[in-house]
Amino acid sequence: MRAWLVAVMIGLASSSASATDIRVMAAGSLKDAFTAVFADFSKQYGSSFAPVWGPSGVLRERLQKGEAFDVFASAALPHAQVLTDAGISGPSVMFARNALCVVTMADSVVDSGSLVETLLRPDIKIGTSTPVSDPAGDYTWEMFRKIDAIRPGAFQTLSGKAQQLFGGPAITTPVNGRPRLLVALDDHQIDLFIYYCSGAREIVRTSPNYKSVGLPPELSVGPEYGLTVSRKAQPGGADFAMYLLSPQGQATLKSYGFIPVALPAAP
Repeated sequence: MRAWLVAVMIGLASSSASATDIRVMAAGSLKDAFTAVFADFSKQYGSSFAPVWGPSGVLRERLQKGEAFDVFASAALPHAQVLTDAGISGPSVMFARNALCVVTMADSVVDSGSLVETLLRPDIKIGTSTPVSDPAGDYTWEMFRKIDAIRPGAFQTLSGKAQQLFGGPAITTPVNGRPRLLVALDDHQIDLFIYYCSGAREIVRTSPNYKSVGLPPELSVGPEYGLTVSRKAQPGGADFAMYLLSPQGQATLKSYGFIPVALPAAP
């Protein structure tokens, strides 16, 4: 952890003194948590933000093409590392973890123990994110490969019937103001969908119609979120990156269902 902080402090130096909004390009799964972090940071330091949300792969491609930014927060560390390797940003660090869960109707009998059998049933329709464009899709395909290791042929079955309903460049908008996945679930277009546990927790918290099912340990894929700061960022960009790695920032991420990576040990 100390090495990460040193890397951030040394490598993420800014070349601009502009006092404009801090432009944060961030994975959509971070929206609720980052909105809270923005508010806390603004209270302490007076900064304001201009966030852009979207699938990490899509955002990374935009940044590679030259779109201006201060901070990039990706749902997969490798997307941030691409910008580092290209000289667009400073060092990339992991700032949080997540996990995958399955969201389904509250009256469904599926649980962690029966999840594999349920996913493989021919009548079960699965909703997923979009691989390559969105890390949630990549993590889901990794989970399918883990199932394939214990049930040969499962990857072809699961990836073949998965409906990629979010995370792509053209399929990120809500349907009549409601999340696309929940509309698909309510309309029986799908029977369940694979989602980040942080987001699944919020779904079941706000509605009794749904439930979240955790993956069995052997299927865990451990999403790792990456952070990097533009080499052209204003000073507030590096400050915000440091704040995300601070105990306060990490505690806020934890409160929104993310797994912190930089909290101090309990006394």
